[in-house]
Amino acid sequence: MPAFNEEESIGKVIEEVHRCYKNVIVVNDGSDDDTGEIAGQAGCVVLNHESNLGKGAAIKTGFGWLLEREYSAVITLDADGQHDPAEILRFIECFEKIKSDAVIIGNRSIERESMPLYRAIPNRIGELFISIAARRHIPDTQSGFRLYSRKVIEKVRCDSDGFEMEAEMLIRASRGGFGIYSIPIRTIYQANYSSHFRPVKDFYRISRIVLRHIL
Repeated sequence: MPAFNEEESIGKVIEEVHRCYKNVIVVNDGSDDDTGEIAGQAGCVVLNHESNLGKGAAIKTGFGWLLEREYSAVITLDADGQHDPAEILRFIECFEKIKSDAVIIGNRSIERESMPLYRAIPNRIGELFISIAARRHIPDTQSGFRLYSRKVIEKVRCDSDGFEMEAEMLIRASRGGFGIYSIPIRTIYQANYSSHFRPVKDFYRISRIVLRHIL
């Protein structure tokens, strides 16, 4: 679970995750609030970045921790409460069913009407062009609720460290011959919902990644 300044939500998210799975790793990405302390008190392994390096960098740190241990897969989800941790079991069930090395994406398309407009528009544009770069249709390419099998993490290397890393991971995994699967998920947008995603800057970075692979 990558986390940056999520002290208001992370405790509840961890509590809900623990109801279905106990091994929780929080990568505290240079938060200047109590995010790391709350995660530690909740019984998580906390990996700390001294400064804010970006969501992609936080995910890579988590991957590195995983590869030093005997796990067959990792599930990533956001710390802001927009994902329903109860659906972790659905990812595990899907992974056990497909019996292959892959990425499984939580698809929020069924609830796009409730997605904030500033997120919905880049999401749909990104879905189109990331699918072109990946050479297959991938729904909801911006969803952070995912399962990555161990071999995907071992073999796929990404250059980027921000939000664009998740797009790069899909493109490289797909072109590397790994399966990309999708399961429907619900998404929770609170009335006071805010995101660290910067629509202009981060969408530009994602576009650069996509164009590099298309061209």
